[in-house]
Amino acid sequence: MLTEARCFDDAQQHAAALPYWNQVYDQLTAGRFQSSLERAHVGNLVLFREVLNQRVVQHGQTPADMLHVSIPLAMPNAGSLQGCPVNANSIMALHGNEEFVFHLPPNVDSIQVSITYEDLDTLAPQFAERLARTRNRQPVIPLREGHLAGIRATLPGAFEQVVQNPDLLEFTGTQKIIKHQFMSLLLELLNDVAPDERYNLTYATHSDIVKRSQAIVLASPDEPVTVLELCQKLRISRRTLQNSFQLIADTTPVDYLRSIRLNAVRRMLQSGSPECTSIREAAGYWGFYHLGHFSRDYRRLFDELPSETRARALVQ
Repeated sequence: MLTEARCFDDAQQHAAALPYWNQVYDQLTAGRFQSSLERAHVGNLVLFREVLNQRVVQHGQTPADMLHVSIPLAMPNAGSLQGCPVNANSIMALHGNEEFVFHLPPNVDSIQVSITYEDLDTLAPQFAERLARTRNRQPVIPLREGHLAGIRATLPGAFEQVVQNPDLLEFTGTQKIIKHQFMSLLLELLNDVAPDERYNLTYATHSDIVKRSQAIVLASPDEPVTVLELCQKLRISRRTLQNSFQLIADTTPVDYLRSIRLNAVRRMLQSGSPECTSIREAAGYWGFYHLGHFSRDYRRLFDELPSETRARALVQ
């Protein structure tokens, strides 16, 4: 099952609904227990969001071979993980096969990202090293106040689109975009406490980075390229890539790559064949899983809706 959304009136039933987690949830405050759990599997990436109305203590062992990072969307009161205080300005990271005890206050809403170490080594080899510097053998990573505000504004919407569009998760392009997007988010969070090293690069070096990025994109005409992929192949940080595109192309790498993918969808829709893939399938093929944002961005770039592009192609 790629996605699932369920509600519970018992803490342990909620805990048991998370496959591969060997854990127990014990309710500590009096009253009717109510919770919701949404989860999605995107290749080897596992995402879930849980909301619990009562205080619980969670204890058990994490699934093996994965790093598990929890991001609180709402945490009215402080909690405790492995004896370390947890508040609304911190994230939590647990390694695979790690035993844990988590005292969770009432009315907590959080999203967890679990990713395999194999993907970590492939997609972001600097991530593990930065995490080691950041965590210092403690699972709670404090962030400066307000740093999570922007992520809290965008993360729930992105997660809901993943859960609500399971058919789009079948496309390898969408899986790749989602996996790299959430990985980039984790890197951004960690960069707050373990920032990238900064180098004074020349204009020519920035120009070369953009030129090589464009070459990588042109060499992959049949699949989307991500910011994380460019950083990996060019062996540079996200900050360096960002600065290069801003200086040379007066745009961000994210906006540039989105435009490339939108143009690819447009070419699909312009093929004119009645057997041509649907708008939804074309968007999913090129990694657009938030269809509302896709239509908005498409119209902004081309001054017409995708349906207008397709309709015109079919009558030609």
